[in-house]
Parts: sequence; C-alpha cells; structure tokens
Amino acid sequence: MGVKKINGYTVLIYIIVSLVALFTLLPFLLVLAGSFTAQHELVRGIRLWPREFSLDGYRLIFENSNSILTGYRISIIVTVIGTLLSLYLTASLAYVTSIPTLKLRNIISFFIYFTMLFSGGLVPWYILIVRYLGLRDTLWALILPMLINPFFVMLMRTYFRGIPDSLRESGLIDGASEFKILIRIILPVSTPIIATITLFYMLTYWNDWFHALFFIDSRHLVPLQFNLYRIVDNINFLASLTALQESSTGASYSMPPAQLIQMATVILTIGPIIFVYPFLQKHFVKGIIIGAIKG
Repeated sequence: MGVKKINGYTVLIYIIVSLVALFTLLPFLLVLAGSFTAQHELVRGIRLWPREFSLDGYRLIFENSNSILTGYRISIIVTVIGTLLSLYLTASLAYVTSIPTLKLRNIISFFIYFTMLFSGGLVPWYILIVRYLGLRDTLWALILPMLINPFFVMLMRTYFRGIPDSLRESGLIDGASEFKILIRIILPVSTPIIATITLFYMLTYWNDWFHALFFIDSRHLVPLQFNLYRIVDNINFLASLTALQESSTGASYSMPPAQLIQMATVILTIGPIIFVYPFLQKHFVKGIIIGAIKG
C-alpha cells in the first residue's frame, strides 16, 4: 500500500485546529499556574510558569481538611447515584415517547416540552421539596430536584427515533417486553448519546451548590462545591471588610489571599471531571450531533 499524501490544505487545517485548541486550553493553564503562585507575585500578573512556587492557596483550603474530604465524599455519592438514576429515567422516558405506535406519545412529549418553558416558581418549588416531600437535610434533596432534564429527554428521544424500527419489532416478535428491548437492544446501539447525556448529568450534579444552599443544614451533608463556595465567599467578605477598615483607620491588616484561593478552588473542583472526560470524549461529539439532527 502506498503512503497517503497530505496536501497543504490538510496541514493548514491541522495547524488552525491546534492553535484553537491551545487558545482554549490557555485560560485553564493560567489558572493552574496562578494557583501555585505566591500571592505577592500574583499581584504582578499570572505567568504560565510561576515566578515563585507556593501552596498557600491549597494550604488555606485544606486547613479544615475534614470538611473538604466530607464534601468530596458527598459530591461523589450524589454524582454517581444521581447520574445513574437520571440516565435510567431519561432513557426510559425518551424511549416511550419515541415509539411511533404509542397513542399518548405526543401528549407526553408536550408536557415534557412545557416544563422547559414554564415552572411553578421558587417558592412553590421550595414548599414541595421541604413540606410535601420532606427532603430537607437529606441527600435526596441534592438528587431528586435534578433527576430529569427535559432537554436531555428530547435529545435522547431524537436519537432513539433514528434507530430502525425493525430492531424493536424483532424483539417484540421474540416475545421481549419493552423494558428488555430498551435494555438489551436500544441502549447497546446508543453508546454515543448515552455517553453524552452521562457527561451532562455528571457535570450538573458535580457542579451543583444551589440546592445545598436551600436544603442542607448538617455539615456532614454539605457537598464539595458549596463547601468551597462558602470558603471563597467568606474570604471575599473579609477582604471587603478589611478594605473598609483600612480606609477608615489607615492601618494595614493581613488578609488571606482571596484571588489565590479562588484559583485553587477552581482546580480542586474541576479535577475529577477532567479525569472522566477522556473516557467519554470519543462519543461526545458524535452523540450531540446525531441526537440533534436525527428524526
């Protein structure tokens, strides 16, 4: 076999894509370098390689290591359980609404789409979660409110509609139930969209701090994101208070490095997702494109 020649146009495309990738990666590299830079050097600007290496930002965050480790544990539990339940329910609902012979599928699809346009409001939502469901100060308060995303249902339904009906019909002829058809036939041929929706749900659960703000009181149930959010918020409050005192008294006060802690916080929260993404990346683009245009 002859060696395939690469023309100048292909080389130009590779160069452009590589430059775009580097440009996209640059902010993350700057934040990573900044999180390891000494505070007095950080004021002078961020470089790709720190002028003076320092772990002060991470040291301040891990001063209360128990809360950070507890936050990691809670976030991992919520992300794993929430993603599995959300993926199962989303796939089930998408499959039901993709069956062409189901008489109520258009009505069900309308109610799914309706929730994307209108909501009951913050107060009724809070009353439902706390008073009627009794989920306050439980792990389920961090899982159930985000269990089904209607946009993900529509995306997965569109993908399922592109799968040949003959596959489902062959399962029915063999006496399989709709549940077995979904698990044994539909899902195995839907790897791209499954990987895409899995990544979306993982990001949703991992980055969530909003529900902990409303529903969690116990320290041992606080997820990582809300824990770090409180640390950064407290640092920013102390910084503004210190600035006010310095302007009124003329005295100088020592302050924890707020900007340094913020950068260290970003690295701590994004780390697990970076390790997961490479395993799903090869299916991600294919799933999002096919799920959007099929049907």
